Amino acid sequence: MIILIMILGFFVVQYVIKSKIEKALSTKLPETVEVSYTDLNLSLLKGQLVLDSVKLTNLGRTIKEPNAEVQLEYFLINGFSFWNYLFNDVIQLDYISLKNPNVIYYHNNTIPKEEFQVSQGNSFDKKVEINEIHIDKGHVEIWDSKTDSLKLEIHQIDLMLHDIVYNQKTKNRKVPFNYSSYQIVFDSFFGQISDYENVTINHVEITNETAEFEGLKLYTKYSKNALSAIIPHERDHFNLIIDSLTIEQPNLEVVKDTTWQFSSNKLSFYQPNFKVYRDKLVADDERIKPLYSKMLRNLKFNLNIEEVIVFDADIAYSEKVKADKKAGTVTFSKFHADIKHVSNTYQSPTKTVLKIHTKFMEHAPLKVDWFFDINNHNDLFEFKAEIDELQASYLNKFTEPNLNVRLEGELDKTYFTISGTDERSTIDFKMKYSDFDIIALKESGKEKNEFLTDVINLFVSKNSSSATHFFKEATKKDIKRHKTKSAFNFIWISTRAGLLKTMTID
Repeated sequence: MIILIMILGFFVVQYVIKSKIEKALSTKLPETVEVSYTDLNLSLLKGQLVLDSVKLTNLGRTIKEPNAEVQLEYFLINGFSFWNYLFNDVIQLDYISLKNPNVIYYHNNTIPKEEFQVSQGNSFDKKVEINEIHIDKGHVEIWDSKTDSLKLEIHQIDLMLHDIVYNQKTKNRKVPFNYSSYQIVFDSFFGQISDYENVTINHVEITNETAEFEGLKLYTKYSKNALSAIIPHERDHFNLIIDSLTIEQPNLEVVKDTTWQFSSNKLSFYQPNFKVYRDKLVADDERIKPLYSKMLRNLKFNLNIEEVIVFDADIAYSEKVKADKKAGTVTFSKFHADIKHVSNTYQSPTKTVLKIHTKFMEHAPLKVDWFFDINNHNDLFEFKAEIDELQASYLNKFTEPNLNVRLEGELDKTYFTISGTDERSTIDFKMKYSDFDIIALKESGKEKNEFLTDVINLFVSKNSSSATHFFKEATKKDIKRHKTKSAFNFIWISTRAGLLKTMTID
């Protein structure tokens, strides 16, 4: 009889608890949240709760329409320890599983930011321990509610999180729990990164040890002509395809309870193909462009990447200067870069160091060493370059359409060092060349302008050799930076100044 009463009591307790859960789901949720499901199963013996065919809808506070919706095949909690809950005041679970979650969120820029802020004072005081959380085959979409355009989409999300702990020490952190390890895998990522550019990724796998991205593409979503027609000032049109990206020991954390920090031992980019086009016929962008040292220094988060390696990249930069001419192009092929200390956390005398090896204009070996210190507020830098056997005619892909100039001859060896700050630079230039001619072209860009060519070559040395030296050397000081132009523009105008002074007849 006692056993029968105990069995009956067990089922009564299970029924009461199930009823309380059902009531809580219908009455205790925030007024903006609606939840429905087809079935709720509870097993006290297994410590298991299953909700089937779950649908959760969140209504906006300002606009009383659904702004988020989540649908699940099922929601499972397994291994709830009643003993720990009753006697140790700890919520302990073996496993939480969300099967086939489909999340749709409608973003509205007109809604005040305060509505999305979470209160810093978390009133939930119980300790929570979960052995594993698993999201299986998830799908996420984010839409712009005003334009009805897709802002982000991720397919086939599989997430595993292990040894989760929530307690008094963690509850007020930006990430209010600890965990021992994680794994995230998903396919077919799409994201809007601005009004003009998108990003797609074919496959992603992220763990504590590595993050691997396959088939990355960052691109301008408009054609070149369409972009030029809608932008208020100059903006690069680009297409970047990366075969794969590997991040070793990725770590995203909060330091001093307020500042986000990302760190990694190494980032490796494999076979990037980068095509950039700039329409110079569009109005100039007059905003100040900081040098890279200042950009790193002023980041709103801590960054500490020990090394970045770029393997076997191809880069092409095209610039359209004249409406009736095609864009001029410069290329860097077989581009390899090793960059140390991409960081805003190091202390002097450590520096960010870039070492680059590439083929300039498809044939000429180019080596670059570039140094700067993010702690130097004058943005002091040094840029050293060495170019071998550059056939001048290869430069005509850029000079003919943009400068109406054709070059002939050979630059056998070129060395230069640029030392500068955010304000000005000095260049030391040294080169050996032979049979060098500058041919000015008529407006058509096809025929030689005899008079202008003769005038130009009055001032340009045809060869670098003299009675005592094979190389010509020159130093050009006080080269002023145009702060509305990029760091690469500063390198270019400094190089141009050194080249002109070196080749000009004394």
